[in-house]
Amino acid sequence: MPQKEQKIAAAVYLYQADNDGEWGEIRFDFATGTAEIVWLAEWDTIKSNIFARTAIRYIQSLPEVRLLKKAIVMFDQAL
Repeated sequence: MPQKEQKIAAAVYLYQADNDGEWGEIRFDFATGTAEIVWLAEWDTIKSNIFARTAIRYIQSLPEVRLLKKAIVMFDQAL
């Protein structure tokens, strides 16, 4: 019997600002299209949250059927 297509309602992602620092956590609610930074990764600043915001933009830009278990997001901040 074929299974019905199921949509993902929520997800939790871990992210790093550098290669060896502490991980941060981001939670997504795809039903409402919102994201929440639970805690910041080491080297991510409290004021700008630049690395967390970059990860959020990248994940929210993916089609729901392509949500990844693991990804590397390149970050280049123009000065």
